[in-house]
Amino acid sequence: MKIQFTAIILIILICLSGCIPTNIIDDILMVEAEGTDYLGGGKVMGTVTMPSYIEPGNPGGAGAGLPTTASMMRSISGVTYDGKSLVSHFQPEGQRMLKISKVRIFLYDTALARNGLSKQFDFLNRDPDAPHDLTVAIVEGSTKDLLTYDNYQTQIPISRYAQDLILQNMQQNYPDINMNRVLYSYYGAFMDPVIPLIRRNGDHLELRGLALFNHDKYVMKIRGNDVFIFKMLYENFNQGVYDFEYEPDKHVAIRNVHTTVRYRVRNGNSRSPDIYAHVKMIGQVRQAYPGSISKHSADVTERKLERHMQQKAEDLFTRLQKKGVDPLRIGDTVRSFTYHFDGKSWHERYAHATFHCKVSVNITQTGISR
Repeated sequence: MKIQFTAIILIILICLSGCIPTNIIDDILMVEAEGTDYLGGGKVMGTVTMPSYIEPGNPGGAGAGLPTTASMMRSISGVTYDGKSLVSHFQPEGQRMLKISKVRIFLYDTALARNGLSKQFDFLNRDPDAPHDLTVAIVEGSTKDLLTYDNYQTQIPISRYAQDLILQNMQQNYPDINMNRVLYSYYGAFMDPVIPLIRRNGDHLELRGLALFNHDKYVMKIRGNDVFIFKMLYENFNQGVYDFEYEPDKHVAIRNVHTTVRYRVRNGNSRSPDIYAHVKMIGQVRQAYPGSISKHSADVTERKLERHMQQKAEDLFTRLQKKGVDPLRIGDTVRSFTYHFDGKSWHERYAHATFHCKVSVNITQTGISR
């Protein structure tokens, strides 16, 4: 009986495997990047890029080191309505089937982000072909211009160039953010999304900070050292460098070896909840103004840096409160600490919450041998 049951299962699996569509790389165009620019009135300019694999005219001789296939990037742009799948819209223009399953990055311009990304988030959350671990960014300027510019300082495809730039910075000062985290914060209660800002500057790309959202709308950005402060309050991490100006025109660059953050909450259901963040940072001096620090004076720099970062963290939280945004997921933290949490009045109480930050810095290496 057991053998017969196993045989039936195998037959069913064999039959089902014949129903699964197969994709041959020569027969499809794999979309690697999508960009959307807002035109107003529910209309957008959409742009997709994809590699087109072709056979070269001369594959090269033995030992020449030339590939048997070459790859070139293609792009398609056109006007469509907000929230429509770009792949579906551009399919009539593709000589092969367009597939989104290998997409690396989604880009939205600031105009669309300020108008609201609810339709885009809803579409991506429902699309089974869209990977949720892909990279997402807000573009200062035109996404079409960024994706179709053909004279970048690198020869790798623009989709990989933009993604690598963002992922590399996420290993340092920028928080770890992908589409899955964005959707989690968008659909989750008592939290808001945060997305990296990027732009084209001549023949290269650069990160411009973080775009902070109130639900689906881009309402403010943070730049420079504030991005590091945000990350230390957002997640545990290592690497990254903080530029500390301890006196006018005198700087110390601290490389972060390891930073942890722990939260606790008091009076979570009161009109003015108390939120306590304790940040512990282990760092090394990467660069310093001549004569500013030594092994014997490191503790003085530590105390100055602690007070500085505590003040910066509390100032950042005040700015978030004034804009009514919660990218640090403070509401969810308060909920987890509070019995019978009153979620209905949280938005009003968030504006009156008191944020206390304590930073403990331990400089383990000053870069000075004597």
